[in-house]
Amino acid sequence: MNLNPVFEASYQLEEIDELASNLFTRFSQYRIWLLEGNLGAGKTTLIQHLAPFLGIEIEINSPTFSLINEYPSVDKGKIYHLDLYRLKSLEELSEIGMFEIEESGYFCLIEWASAVGYIPASSYLEINLEHIESTHRRISVRIHEN
Repeated sequence: MNLNPVFEASYQLEEIDELASNLFTRFSQYRIWLLEGNLGAGKTTLIQHLAPFLGIEIEINSPTFSLINEYPSVDKGKIYHLDLYRLKSLEELSEIGMFEIEESGYFCLIEWASAVGYIPASSYLEINLEHIESTHRRISVRIHEN
């Protein structure tokens, strides 16, 4: 596990496409990305801007109420997007099929993994987003090798 960030940046929202491209280029070998940050920090927004690089050609919506959104990918089969904010326990992860999703090998973008203490069994990225001002954000990326 790398406790020190391997990537840190401050950015304006108009720079998010460039940020998404940079993240995908640098870290696409990791199939599980955990996105953390307060409400409004930009987790879903970042995922929306990652979509073209993931081969997703349809609109990305927050899975806050559905918990899991599955998107077809032109070249990666499918992409999973989860929001664990409303879950209360690790047992609920099993009920929604989280462990099968993790083992599928497909790209898996997970918001609020910390809400239930979820830690993937395989290597993953931890992306922390911080809201600085209305259009200004900070990002920090850590790699966890398992």
